[in-house]
Amino acid sequence: MQHVRVPRAPQVPVPPVSNTPLNISSEVRQQLRVTRHRAFERHQENAQWTAELLGDIKGQSDDVPCSAYTASAEELQRQIAAKKEAVETLERQLIQDRETQEAAQKRFEDMLSALKSAVDEEALKQCREQVEGEKTTLLATKERKMEIVRL
Repeated sequence: MQHVRVPRAPQVPVPPVSNTPLNISSEVRQQLRVTRHRAFERHQENAQWTAELLGDIKGQSDDVPCSAYTASAEELQRQIAAKKEAVETLERQLIQDRETQEAAQKRFEDMLSALKSAVDEEALKQCREQVEGEKTTLLATKERKMEIVRL
C-alpha cells in the first residue's frame, strides 16, 4: 500500500456564534433526531463487531491450552488410521470382486467356446447341462434397481 502525503486543508473562517437560538421546524427536528439515532445505532453495531473480532482473535491466541492441540492431533491420527484401514479393506474387497468377476467371465467364455465347438448331440447336451449348473453362479445374486436420473 502506498502512502501519499496530502497537504493540510486550507482553513476556512468560521462565522461567529449567534446568541439567538435557531428556529427549526418540527419536521426538521424530527429528521435530525432520526439521523442522530441512526448514527448512534451504526456506532453501536461497529463497536460490537469490533469487540467480537478482537475478542475472537484474543480468544484464539490466549484461551486455547497446548493440551487441546495435542489431544486433537491424537484424535486426528486415530481418524486417519481408521480411514486408511477402511480404504485398505475396500481395496481388498474390490480386488476380490474383480477376481471373482474375471473367473466368472472365463467360465462363461469357456462354455461359449464349448457350445460353438459342439458338433454332436452329446457334446451339446453336456454344454447345456453345464450352462444350467452355472446359471446360478453367473447371474447376479441381488436384484439391480433401475434408477431414473433427471438431467
